[in-house]
Amino acid sequence: MYRFYSKLSSVLAAGLLVCNSVTAAYAAGAQYCERTDYSAQDITDAVKNSSLHDELKTTSCSLGGLGRFESGGNKGVYNGSCCTGIFQLNNTNIKNYAGMSRSEFGCQSLQFQVDTWAKLTNDGYNSAPVKQLIQMGTFDGQKVDGSFIAACIQLGTGNCQQMVRSGRCSGFSDINGTTICDMAKNARSMADASCHEGDTAACLGPGDFNTGGDTKLASAAPGPTGNDINVASGQV
Repeated sequence: MYRFYSKLSSVLAAGLLVCNSVTAAYAAGAQYCERTDYSAQDITDAVKNSSLHDELKTTSCSLGGLGRFESGGNKGVYNGSCCTGIFQLNNTNIKNYAGMSRSEFGCQSLQFQVDTWAKLTNDGYNSAPVKQLIQMGTFDGQKVDGSFIAACIQLGTGNCQQMVRSGRCSGFSDINGTTICDMAKNARSMADASCHEGDTAACLGPGDFNTGGDTKLASAAPGPTGNDINVASGQV
């Protein structure tokens, strides 16, 4: 019996890292401060003005789509289980990267939220699965572009590693059945059709990544084919 409760305590402790309390998983969603409806272009502009890694910025149009996919453009939305804001950061990452509670975070400006997400995403950019994906160029028929890398980090680099090891998009899906490949596709499809970033080429399609230490962008790269998220601490 003791071993049973010890194991149960470990499971509950893991749940606390995701949502701060086991009861939060069953709580209704909430709206912090005003409800917003930022467009994909609004979010793209904020991404451009953030500290996000330059190679991810090359597809900031699709990252605007990712923000729409995650929150519908509502920066004050809490999903009722773990995550808040435009890019749906979990409670632990909000505390670690923004130094505040989720209710405070939901009331911050769009730029503040995107800046916080950019710091988190930059850390994930240096992870092993992201580096491996960039070297691969394509994964299970999808081009590895900024939206794909962002989705990998968004759903957790540990989960992304599980997918990479499997060699298939179906190697990992969240509790809603969303795969990293699904999220990347949704990000692209929800980008503003008339997206503009100053660098016209950046909006023409998924960007190429530097590979093998070469300072030039990869050439002749293959073309693309055509919610609540629960993750562990440090994986979003």
